Amino acid sequence: MRRCRQVGLLVLIAGMTGALATAQTDARSHAKRAKTLNDTLETIRLTDGFENIGGASIQDAASMLRDNVAFPVALEMVEFERPKDFVTLDEALAKLHEMQSVGSLGSRDKDRLHEYQEMAKAHQGSEVLVPRQRTFTLVRNRITIRDLLDEIIKLDDEYEWNNSGTDRKPLIVIQPRVLSALNWPVSPVCRPHRIAIEQALAACKGQECGSFTNLLSEHHISVLYMYVGPVSPSKPEPDPSPHGFIDWCSESLAARDVLNRIARSSRMSWTLGGIKGMRFLMFFPVGR
Repeated sequence: MRRCRQVGLLVLIAGMTGALATAQTDARSHAKRAKTLNDTLETIRLTDGFENIGGASIQDAASMLRDNVAFPVALEMVEFERPKDFVTLDEALAKLHEMQSVGSLGSRDKDRLHEYQEMAKAHQGSEVLVPRQRTFTLVRNRITIRDLLDEIIKLDDEYEWNNSGTDRKPLIVIQPRVLSALNWPVSPVCRPHRIAIEQALAACKGQECGSFTNLLSEHHISVLYMYVGPVSPSKPEPDPSPHGFIDWCSESLAARDVLNRIARSSRMSWTLGGIKGMRFLMFFPVGR
């Protein structure tokens, strides 16, 4: 039973990493990526998901955006609770069999059906599997980034989006409309005025953690470091802010503000996911 009890969390982490896989391997040049919210994407297809059954989710939408833009896209997923926010094995099989009966199983759902049928031979149908996320299908031709974001949050209205950057250098943040896990205050640090990102996010060694890592840990958020390979070379745009450092000397900062300052300075996207009491934060560079 131990494997099935843990599968919900393991699949959730796998979904977080899987939804980033295309962004890690995409060879699209910086010149072909959207630079502003008014730039147009020729074709968008969100029809299935890395984790959820029967369509794409907000994770898949964020991953698709990251594949197509030249600026950070941050995602804070809603906080799931076990077991109420998870699909059980019986529910998953019933849904997949219903979809199969009308011939609407995609390739990923076919793989899920086979996996869950094998799992059902050894585990109870009440065991939880994956978060009960909203799913949708979105196919569009010639749509701006701004209009695409508006479409996505109409399809999953648990979320909202905002531009925490500028018109010239956007930083898109997709976050829950209510009950964010990142609204807690962070005290300003003014000595030194600028802090190295490596110092702020240093991994814990024994009882010692990086300054921001420690604060995250107090709120049950762990930083997962992802190696995504070298970023393809391109001619970077001029940026007056020094990379690798964040200005933490500001009043009224929330945890999300610090994450966004890290994203702006280092050109990193971030994703926060996981279950209540065990959240995971991942960073990876914007493709160029």
